[in-house]
This record gives sequence, C-alpha cells and structure tokens, in this order.
Amino acid sequence: MKIQAYLLIILCGVFHSPVYSQNNSPGRGTVKLNKEIFTILKNNSMFSNKLDWRSIEEESKTLSLTNNDSTNQQMLYQFYTKKLRAAGDKHSFFISGKRMKQIAEAPVVEWPQGDYLGDGVAWVKVPRCLSFDETKDALFADTIRRIIQKLDTQNNIAGWIVDLRHNTGGNMWPMLAGLNALIVDGTAGYFVVGNTEKKQPWPNENGKISGKPANISTYKIKNNTVKIAVLIDARTGSSGEMTAVSLLGLPNVKSFGQTSAGYTTANYTFNLSNGGQLQLARSYVADRNGKGYPEDIKPDVFIDDLSNNRNDRVIGAAKAWLLEK
Repeated sequence: MKIQAYLLIILCGVFHSPVYSQNNSPGRGTVKLNKEIFTILKNNSMFSNKLDWRSIEEESKTLSLTNNDSTNQQMLYQFYTKKLRAAGDKHSFFISGKRMKQIAEAPVVEWPQGDYLGDGVAWVKVPRCLSFDETKDALFADTIRRIIQKLDTQNNIAGWIVDLRHNTGGNMWPMLAGLNALIVDGTAGYFVVGNTEKKQPWPNENGKISGKPANISTYKIKNNTVKIAVLIDARTGSSGEMTAVSLLGLPNVKSFGQTSAGYTTANYTFNLSNGGQLQLARSYVADRNGKGYPEDIKPDVFIDDLSNNRNDRVIGAAKAWLLEK
C-alpha cells in the first residue's frame, strides 16, 4: 500500500561496519545500502522489538556479497525481507527505481465502475489503484465521484453498495477521495503506530487527495444518511482494506462478504540511496471510532460466495439490508 509519508531519516543507528571475507569486495554503494536498510528497519519497523538486531547484524556480514551492486541489492532485499516475514510482517516490501518508473508509465488497466441496480440501490465498484502518478490518481478519484454523481442525480437512491471485492490495494488516497462524495468530511480512520499505540488521524476532505487540493469533482450526494453496504472478500487487501476501514464505524454502514486478506498494516515510504524504495509497515489501522484492525477485517455479515459479480448472494444480501425499513 503506497502512503505519501516521505519521512526524514537520520541514519544514526548502532550498525557496525561489516568485515567481509577477502573473496568478497562489495562496493561503497552496497555497504551504504546495507547500513541504511538496517537502520531504517531497526528504528521504524512496527515489528522491530520482535527481531534480534545483533544477530541480524552478524548474519549480514556472512552474505556472499561481491562487486556487483545489482546482485548485492537483490541479496540484501531478500535477506531483510525474510527477517521481516519471520517476525510477522507480511506487508513490507522493496521496490526498485526501475520498477517504480514502469508502474508510473503504465496505463491504468482497472477503472471504477457503477450501475443502478434498481429499487433505489446504486452500486459502485472500486478496483485497486496502482499508481505513482498524481495525474492518474486524480483521474481515478474523479472517475469515482463522476459515477456517484451520475447515479445520484439520475435516480432516487435509497442505499449505496461500495464493492471493494478483489481490490488488492495500491494507493488508498484516490479511493478515499472518490468515495468522499458519499460521506461528510472529517477523520476517516487512524494509523496506530504499533510500538507506541499513538494514533495518527486520516484526513478525508472534499476536493483533496492525501490532504492536498486536487483537480477532482467536489460533488456530494443528496442524502448522506442513507445506508451504505461495504463489500469485501479474501482478495480485498492493503489499501483496499484501508478504504473499507474508512467507511466502517459510520452508523449507516454495514459490511458483507468474507474476511479480508489481512494486510491492514500501513506502509510508509523510505527512499533508498540506490534510487529504490522501502515500503515499510510502521503502523496498523483503526476506524473513525478507534476500533483497531491489526490483522484483518471480518465482515458484519459473512456470506460464502466468491462469485464477485452483480448478481451473487453477497450483492443480494447487501441489497436486502439496504431496502429494510
């Protein structure tokens, strides 16, 4: 999950310079990267207190590093990722500068959809938003809002279905900005720093993405007190889960489907000296009422139907609840 939280990192840890064997001669870039990753993880991972940092430091000295920085980079990424996974972190990951550029230049292949299902029920499908481009982010958010505006102005809506099934994540902020059309502005949730339990609120303001003004519609639905059914499944993960949490806790919201994928930790962006990034799990999420989701999201109504279409039993149950008097 990409979160716009570029933090100033002061590399002042206790990492001692490794003494490599004579057969290995990693360059300065590799040595710097190793220290850098070690320090960032030790000082910022929400799983830091579950890792033996002295042992990790000693093990890093035994890696078969060479004078090939590219090979060394992959070796270091794999080494530290394995340590994080062993500690229970299944969300953090490294990404190269080359891969970031590929994602930024790639066309968006999944766009939001919407339809009127009859009986006063509107359906909005929000897929993943995998982007490193602010223009694409704004277009994604605006697409959601235009769909909502069209459905709301052309029909008498008695209830909304926000379908987040198969939403595997990406950037949460365009999703929140788009769905903001359904709710009042304010705090939509919290990042809870794992080691301190300190809560950092999520802003959700009309016309903004991640707190910054954006070129998107500012339409708000005619009646924001009508019911909203949020649909999730086992493939709703990362930012898809964050988007679901942003709606949970509202008195007019109920969730349907299956338990989510379990990537409810929030990844913060740390830029690395080799041009890549470390997306590091530093907190977990809580809804607007402070209820935490450190592992996954369990729906209010569990329905064992994985069809993921507009006519399945999950949609049917959500629609039935929306139409209850």
